[in-house]
Amino acid sequence: MSTTEAKETKVQQAKGTAKRDFLIDIEKKYQQEWEDNHIYESSASDLENKEKFFATFPYPYMNGRLHLGHAFSMTKAEFQTRFQRLLGKNVLFPFGFHCTGMPIAACADRLKREIEDFGNPPKFPDVQVKKTDDDEKVEDESAEVKTGEYQWNIMRKNGLSDEDIAKFADAKYWLEYFPPLAKKDLQRFGVACDFRRSFITTDLNPYYDSFIRWQFNQLKEQGRISFGKRYSIFSPKDNQLCADHDRAVGEGAKPQEYTVVKLFLQKPYPKVLEHLQDKRVYLGAATLRPETMFGQTNCWLLPDGEYGAFETNNGEVIICTARAARNLAWQELSPRPGEVVQLAKFLGADLMGAAVDAPMSPLKTIHVLPMMSISTRKTTGVVTSVPSDAPADFAALQDLKNKADLRTKFNIKEEYLHDPIPIIEVPEYGTLCAPALCEKYKIKSQNDKDGLEKAKDEAYLLGFSKGVFVMEGEFKGMSVKDTKNRIRQKLLDEGMAVPYAEPDKEVISRSGDRCVVSLTDQWYLAYGEEEWKNVVMNHLKTKFHVYNSATINELESTVEWLKEWGCSRSYGLGTKLPWDEQFLIESLSDSTIYMAYYTVAHLLQGGVLDGSGQSPAGVKPEQLTDDIWSYIFHGKPLTSTNGINQEVLDSLRKEFQYWYPVDLRVSGKDLIKNHLTMFLYNHAAIFPDQMPGSIFANGYVMVNGEKMSKQAGNFLTLQGVIEMYGADATRLALCDSGDTHDDANFEQNNANSAVLKLNTFLEWIEETLTKGDMRDEESEYLFADKIFDAKMNLYVTESKKHYEAMVYKEVFKTVWVSMQDALSKYIETMKRDSIKLHKKLILRFIELQSIILSPVLPHCTEHIWKEYLKKDGSIVNTKWPVVPAADESLLLSDEYLKDALHKFRQSFQKESKAKKKALKAYIYVADKYLDWQIKSLEILSKHKESFHDKEKEDAAMKVISQELKEFMKFKPMPFVALKKEQYKKDGDSALSTELPFNEFELLNSNINLIKACFGDIEVEIYSLSQTYPDPLKRATRAQPMDPSFGVEWEK
Repeated sequence: MSTTEAKETKVQQAKGTAKRDFLIDIEKKYQQEWEDNHIYESSASDLENKEKFFATFPYPYMNGRLHLGHAFSMTKAEFQTRFQRLLGKNVLFPFGFHCTGMPIAACADRLKREIEDFGNPPKFPDVQVKKTDDDEKVEDESAEVKTGEYQWNIMRKNGLSDEDIAKFADAKYWLEYFPPLAKKDLQRFGVACDFRRSFITTDLNPYYDSFIRWQFNQLKEQGRISFGKRYSIFSPKDNQLCADHDRAVGEGAKPQEYTVVKLFLQKPYPKVLEHLQDKRVYLGAATLRPETMFGQTNCWLLPDGEYGAFETNNGEVIICTARAARNLAWQELSPRPGEVVQLAKFLGADLMGAAVDAPMSPLKTIHVLPMMSISTRKTTGVVTSVPSDAPADFAALQDLKNKADLRTKFNIKEEYLHDPIPIIEVPEYGTLCAPALCEKYKIKSQNDKDGLEKAKDEAYLLGFSKGVFVMEGEFKGMSVKDTKNRIRQKLLDEGMAVPYAEPDKEVISRSGDRCVVSLTDQWYLAYGEEEWKNVVMNHLKTKFHVYNSATINELESTVEWLKEWGCSRSYGLGTKLPWDEQFLIESLSDSTIYMAYYTVAHLLQGGVLDGSGQSPAGVKPEQLTDDIWSYIFHGKPLTSTNGINQEVLDSLRKEFQYWYPVDLRVSGKDLIKNHLTMFLYNHAAIFPDQMPGSIFANGYVMVNGEKMSKQAGNFLTLQGVIEMYGADATRLALCDSGDTHDDANFEQNNANSAVLKLNTFLEWIEETLTKGDMRDEESEYLFADKIFDAKMNLYVTESKKHYEAMVYKEVFKTVWVSMQDALSKYIETMKRDSIKLHKKLILRFIELQSIILSPVLPHCTEHIWKEYLKKDGSIVNTKWPVVPAADESLLLSDEYLKDALHKFRQSFQKESKAKKKALKAYIYVADKYLDWQIKSLEILSKHKESFHDKEKEDAAMKVISQELKEFMKFKPMPFVALKKEQYKKDGDSALSTELPFNEFELLNSNINLIKACFGDIEVEIYSLSQTYPDPLKRATRAQPMDPSFGVEWEK
């Protein structure tokens, strides 16, 4: 396959590849060393009492090479496992390869068809049909969506020869070809993975197949799986359900249920339907609010919309769009399943003014009227009008009332336009909610899309949550919330409506089929069942570690709405349902508890991906009965070991007991609404006492600020970026890309820059340690030494917090940017004062930075550890450094000095532009706070909690002003305002009445730096606690931690 479709940057081309190749040589050297020493292989027998950490990443789908998106998400887990190893834990990070589902089978079948149609190798027509915007308007909803490219040519673009491509017509070959390449790419990326535990899925791996069969038998025994008709996204072409992983477009889409209300046409029928006079014909109006049918005043159609008359299963005829008819045909509403019988075709304009009966409406007859905002790409294209409670209906009705030309155009009589009928009272807006909201949002016509969207949302929310029926009849006085479902059921039971569903957004299968919602006989998992749901929700709320509020919010939301999930398929690759082998288990259902299989996979398969090798434990797949699996995972007593040695069984169980539960699951945010929630549900069922500890979900990764795609030319495979930049430079750039739910950005220039910076860093270490003339390790620390030492302690402490919070971009800033910046300033300071660097500090810096960066840069730091620091063993197995708390007073003095020098320099430069020659500078230091200042600080401390809220802060400042009344002669409020802002920036230290260091001594000890700010003139520093000259009248301006100063100029 191709290494990448993206091109090398100009910077890289200009710089050449020597520096990159040097890093790659280092990487390969240590990767081989790690493999030879089995450094990432972990077992329960390895210090079994040692604290463990078990992290997993969703096994990628094996229909191609791993790409940058995989690498980006995977590093979140991999960085964390390396960090946890530094904390002294026994760490396990395994990696499997997913092959279940339809995509591989679909691609293989496409290749077969292309060979059959065009030969081997195929000779395609010169011009291929490409998808155009017009394809979105195809009348034949069953038409295959054009992909614009043959599968054979896609494979060619990925660097495969015609001879190799032909092999991929056999779906099994994909499983032989791609998983080993994925493993190779991971190894070249330096992933700290125990590959003994790697495997592929599907029944081609009999060990994993046996495990999945056990899982589903467990779920069936618990009553978690049922059989019946359910609404599901379905591909008519593939004749099976189309889950998220089977989709080219529409991931996350789910069935949206509607009620189609039957608005029967009154005879005589319009001309386009004259030939159907002997049939009952109705307009099928789809609605989400069947409870509002009491207020119908008319029916809407799109005048230039294409509609049809379609025969239904009971002999009636429905008027709707062709796409809706295609959905209905798969919901047992057509004469024969999946067959659309069209009896007429016409435009909406052909039915304008037609009279219809409206169920539940007090009006005997209502009419068909024009609405310009109807979309024929959604629901049935027929809308019933309730202008009392639907803002869009009211706006369109007002357009017709106010525009005679519009009525004339469509032959609409004024008597067809009925006033809104009050049916629901909403406290805020009375009994005519829609008109009130149209007035509130100043909606003038049906074209005001933004206003109508806001009004609709508010009307629907308030109508449901607070609405009470006011119309006469059995529901008067009842709340909408309590009776909505009863009214819908009444419509269905009395034949006034039919249920209908369609995908809530467009779904295109990987085979190019525009999917529908089908009412399908299937096996389904009963997600959403109350008791099961409560277990999951309770875990999320009480025992679950949260890295990101967006993740937990979305998980809780998904747990609330996720219902029955079809788990059976009739096409693709996978494991057969144990009790109904005509079906396969679909890909989102066989990938929920496989983390448990990781714990024993190394003993069963020994790293042979399809399990065809010699089992290290001597266990054959056929020996793994349900009873055996239940012993391994649940400890259930065995009546027979089925020929497996008891010691082997105990070692398998021991591995599971030691490693479970999963401590961390990392994934892209796109899997929250399916896989990650199902992961929690299935653990709640199978391993209720060993629920996952945490989930980290990240956003997508862009490349150079754009969405990564082959069409954009910026699609990067993992193999490709490693070849371009090496593993460590890529890892460093990914570390700096982002960690939140928002999309991250991988900058190729950053990766290229990382190549240069890593080389520069290694060169500096080598040169400093071999040629550097440094002070003896025993020599006394000077002020600059102490500052540098304190900063290192600070950054070690901060970086540990960042690792624990999984905010690696902050790790990058702290260790790679701030810590190196501290080194640069230290070197600069010592050089300026002609003082040698302190050897002990330099060695400490190199060692600390190497250890802290080793999770991100394992190869370079291993090189530093062994080649430059001459340490024994691997940096992988060292421990996180224990450092003393950072000396706050030292750090504050450093910040103070930096700010003071900046202020001196800036003021002098500004003043010198208008003056002649500077003669002398006077600096004044206030050694302590005055009584009124101490009182001000005490009062500020009392109110400090209010300063995080603007409203509370304003109120507190009024109180503070009153409390300082006796000190008003000192004008304390500017001082109070200054200290309040300092508190917001620096915390409690800003309000302390004790000064953190001796300001006078600090300035005097850095007199040379201060003189440089004033052009090396004479500088005198005075303490206000002593006698001092004040020729420029500046002394009284000094405040503690804020010296005053003035410059005497030549006159």
